[in-house]
Amino acid sequence: MTKIGVIANPSAGKDIRRLVASGRIISNQEKANIISRFITGLISKGIRDFYFMPDKSGLCKPAIENYRDKININFLDTKFYDGPEQTLIAASLLNDIKCDCVLVLGGDGTNRLVAKKINQIPLIPLSTGTNNAFPLMIDPTIAGIAAGFFVNLRRGKKKYLIRNPYINVKVDENEKDIALIDLAISKQNFVGSKAIWDPEMLEELFLTKSSPLTIGLSSIGSRVLSANKNKGMRIIFGEQGKVIYAPIAPGLISTLKVKKWSLMNPDEIIKIENFSGTIALDGEREIEIFGNNKIEISYKKSGPYIIDIIKSIKQDNLSQN
Repeated sequence: MTKIGVIANPSAGKDIRRLVASGRIISNQEKANIISRFITGLISKGIRDFYFMPDKSGLCKPAIENYRDKININFLDTKFYDGPEQTLIAASLLNDIKCDCVLVLGGDGTNRLVAKKINQIPLIPLSTGTNNAFPLMIDPTIAGIAAGFFVNLRRGKKKYLIRNPYINVKVDENEKDIALIDLAISKQNFVGSKAIWDPEMLEELFLTKSSPLTIGLSSIGSRVLSANKNKGMRIIFGEQGKVIYAPIAPGLISTLKVKKWSLMNPDEIIKIENFSGTIALDGEREIEIFGNNKIEISYKKSGPYIIDIIKSIKQDNLSQN
């Protein structure tokens, strides 16, 4: 029996960057519409069993009402109905029941939470967040058809998967957290509103990838280094550094001074000591650090899988000719 998970974050795309920058707002109605279109694609490939993360906004309700007679509806018992805790529990439950793939609606932060609890289950991350370097910008109907093609394969699935790297952070030798795209060392002492958007507060930045077409901290890397899919990036900021300009938030182009930059090899450990501030993961401050904390940061290649939508849909088209 093929099982499809759906995790949709109603809070994605609604943080402080709507006030300090020009971040887009994805309404809950549009998120519900995306879920419906995704399910339409899967139904066309004969998929029936869906497992939804419940939420107070009822993002799944329109899809359930439209397809009640065509799909088997299951709600995950997450205990919570809002916040990051619910996303973590939902991802863990989908991992336990061995879903065939999971739709994730959100930005880099939402996908980071899911990736922490999902092992080998492939994701379909669709963009509804602020910084969307990890999620895909693709029509959900097409994504649903491609996902249906993938989960129906009896063999050869690996060639339709993309494995993503991540940045790992340890605090005092204890596994602390991960970032899928960017980890920033910030001079700000408190987590506060979480979102990181003030360039003056940046001390260091670690990236898994960078593109001149992305928005957010990851865009900085493309201004100083050529992308290397097998290595991470480390950027150190300083007053005497090279002046660059980068869109670190939607509609916000900032001036930064880059003192030093280098590539990171897989499993290479970079140690940071005697620094007080916060660590931001995928654009949001999450960890407060103090001068006596010992920080270890490393680039890992064994991150979450995502379904190669383009390759899958092309093969699906070919199989129908």
